[in-house]
Amino acid sequence: MPRGTIHRETGILRGAPLGYALEMDGGGRWMLDINGSVRKLIGKRVTVEGKRMGFDLIHVDRIWHEGKLCRRSWLRRFGF
Repeated sequence: MPRGTIHRETGILRGAPLGYALEMDGGGRWMLDINGSVRKLIGKRVTVEGKRMGFDLIHVDRIWHEGKLCRRSWLRRFGF
């Protein structure tokens, strides 16, 4: 997968030493570049959408609870 591709992934949001990570059901893990704090979502199942920036790094444009509609007004609280 080349850099710059858009990804939408679902998994469990975890804290990581340098930010946040998304643990996938199949055992994969994405490091997340997120502007703002999403501490309230740690440990919850979320969907992230963003652009691949490196081997295992996604720059997150949007993040929301899995199964819920992603609303722009909700995301503004996190700086999206």
